[in-house]
Amino acid sequence: MLAASNIDVVPVLRQFKEMGISVGLLVPTKTGLSKSILDATEQIRENLASSQAHEFSNQLQGPENKRILPTKLVSRGQIVDTKTSLYRPLTKGGDPRLWIYGLKRHAQPTDLLAIFYNRPYLVVVNCSKSDLRSILSPANYVFQDLFSGAAFSASTAAKELLDKLRDIGRRGFIPTMRPGDTGVGFTLESLLGIAANSSKSPDYKGIELKSGRSRSHKSGRATLFSKVPNWRISRLKSSKDILFTRGRYNAEADRIQLYHQLSATKPNSYGLQLLVGKPPEYLHQIYVADSHMETDVSWDMGGLQDALEKKHQETFWVHAQSEGRSGDYDERYWYTDVKHTGKIDRSAFPILLELGVVTLDYLIKQLPNKISVKDKGYLFKMSTSDLDLLFTSVNNYDLTE
Repeated sequence: MLAASNIDVVPVLRQFKEMGISVGLLVPTKTGLSKSILDATEQIRENLASSQAHEFSNQLQGPENKRILPTKLVSRGQIVDTKTSLYRPLTKGGDPRLWIYGLKRHAQPTDLLAIFYNRPYLVVVNCSKSDLRSILSPANYVFQDLFSGAAFSASTAAKELLDKLRDIGRRGFIPTMRPGDTGVGFTLESLLGIAANSSKSPDYKGIELKSGRSRSHKSGRATLFSKVPNWRISRLKSSKDILFTRGRYNAEADRIQLYHQLSATKPNSYGLQLLVGKPPEYLHQIYVADSHMETDVSWDMGGLQDALEKKHQETFWVHAQSEGRSGDYDERYWYTDVKHTGKIDRSAFPILLELGVVTLDYLIKQLPNKISVKDKGYLFKMSTSDLDLLFTSVNNYDLTE
């Protein structure tokens, strides 16, 4: 697990993202190093598949089907030429494995390894024993040879939308067209000629549009997407089951409710926590009390990644300054800047869940009849300041120039 890393994972991931490099992360165990066997985790498999380096799902079991990739191993400021074997053993259900030849001389248990493919080499960086700022610097010739990331190119629709947003930004403060917190988004979409609807499809020619007040949108949490659990594989079979099993009575509202944020790093005050499976094919919501642990509901990790990818092929996160009484009709918005994110890095999503960067909000309440319940979606969120960790590219634009 990445939690066993001897260095902080998030800054490492951010440094690679800043260079446009998508990586899989791995923390070797003492047993793995001694036996020369490392698990090819879901993140590693996803990364290798998306870069067209190797597809474990198409690989047959047995030593005769092993694949060898030439490898550049970076550690302590050195580049070591070696090779990596990718295979599925006849035992252990054929769980994907890998081994980096000579790794024992260049890594210790709990070191953090970043792995990615840059044709024709697999590149392995021991982040615990490397000065990443130095080796990832564009001025460093090592970067030119090993770390050349693919540049993201904005779509025609994105350029068109950016021009429209700049026209709106130049107008300065604009009166809200709807009171309340939804006014900032409704007003912007109205100015763009986007009709209000409840569709989960992207808002503008394949581009998802997110907007909010600058004071909360830049430092707050953004909703990435909503996805109900897979009830078929879950112990609890509905939102009603979750509410009446884990919710608590709220005297002021005279109802049972469950309005809580869940993270994989620790249980919340209700004892609820997320757990990335091993291997991370599933995400579970567990209940933890003393030494007791119980799994309530589960999601297919691939289904979560698909939902995220469908929602965010390209996304504009628009920030608006506001003046006047918040939520009233006299509130006015000035749409000043936008963050433009490109494709989702699928391999990063399980990592960010495990690190607690991506969280889940339960919003379930009992209705007045005391029998029925209502949920406002199972909302997967993250801080807007961390969006660069999830996407293949992030660009920021000033709309007032």
